Amino acid sequence: MKFKWLPVLLIFWTAGLLLAVLYAASNKAKHFDPQNVLHQSALSLSFDTVFVEALSKHNLELAGSVIHFQGRDCFCQTVAQSHINSVEKLAEKHLFNSVTVMLDELSMLKMFVPSVPAVAVIDKAGKLNYFGPYSSGMFCTEGDGLVEPFIEKGKLARTGATVISQSQGCYCNITSV
Repeated sequence: MKFKWLPVLLIFWTAGLLLAVLYAASNKAKHFDPQNVLHQSALSLSFDTVFVEALSKHNLELAGSVIHFQGRDCFCQTVAQSHINSVEKLAEKHLFNSVTVMLDELSMLKMFVPSVPAVAVIDKAGKLNYFGPYSSGMFCTEGDGLVEPFIEKGKLARTGATVISQSQGCYCNITSV
């Protein structure tokens, strides 16, 4: 008779634990652009050009590339790694190069990238198509991203880049050097 309630108690205990974890995770969400530096910069009509020029100074192959921005010792990159891998595969499928940039090594780019992990999509003509986080939310899961449509539809006519700065999730904020 005692064991009759054990499965019910186990279900309630598991549900309570899951809710506690989700609550704790939601309180740890960070803003991608906490100081609105990217947001303010992206308002400039020349942002696209200035951003691509800054990247080109580092001898990166830009045209037709997906640029993955990372930093050292960022737990959120570990959380997002399966999503990053899926974006790399999608980029390869659509004939984009994948280029990884460690922000520790290229400090000049830190003024453009407020947090990692971040990604930029540069079309075959060398124009910035997308810049921002891979996705929003705490778990940065595959198929739930912001960047994928810009890789899949890279040939669509557009008036300028999409820059996402107002997002919350698992991000490691970069401090300017």
